[in-house]
Amino acid sequence: MNRAFRVVLAIAGIALIPCTASSETPLSLDEVLARFDEVQHGVATLSAQFTETTVNELLKEPMIAHGRFYMTKPDSVMWEYSTPESMQFVIAKDEYVGYFPARKRAERRNIQRWRDQIFRFFGLGQVSGELKKFYDIRLEEPSPEMRGTYALVLDPRKRRVKKRMESVRFWVDRDTYLPVKVEYRDQKGNTRVIQFQEMQLNPDLSAGLYNLSLPSDVTVTTGFGGIHGLGSTQ
Repeated sequence: MNRAFRVVLAIAGIALIPCTASSETPLSLDEVLARFDEVQHGVATLSAQFTETTVNELLKEPMIAHGRFYMTKPDSVMWEYSTPESMQFVIAKDEYVGYFPARKRAERRNIQRWRDQIFRFFGLGQVSGELKKFYDIRLEEPSPEMRGTYALVLDPRKRRVKKRMESVRFWVDRDTYLPVKVEYRDQKGNTRVIQFQEMQLNPDLSAGLYNLSLPSDVTVTTGFGGIHGLGSTQ
């Protein structure tokens, strides 16, 4: 199932750091990115509840999933889905592991050659200087329901990213720079939206969190299904 890891890998690095400017005074793009970079430098670990909504031309109705996200810089992430199916997707130490307990199936693969591309593909977890190598960044006026946020739009510059992704949008709170929502839109108009709740900045996360223990009756393949298409060149 490709649904889960197409989101994400990486909301990595956006954290809760208070902004000294008043939320009533909108900032320029340069000012927003400067504060964004400050946030990136201040995070070591991050966890959050999430709700993921997928709108796809192949689906009759939007697909809604819930779970929890964990991140430890520089390159360990886990997406743990509770509904509609229990699933875990982990990247750590240049290895990807996807686990589907109900199906007694898992997949494992070394991703060293694609790791940087995977994290850059979604434009998250990096300072603005790095993002500008791959994306044109602009500010967009948030819709009324997103009032009180800054809406950053990342338009892909690299051809390999353009082939898959039209744009990435994420909304950060004007006072805290806490990520409120992230939207990924592909070239067909399909969207995946992640909304965050209960963000925790620099929680104490065990290194063992990213070591999935697979039962002996689980069939493990060398598949890449969970993160297929995440900017890899395979």
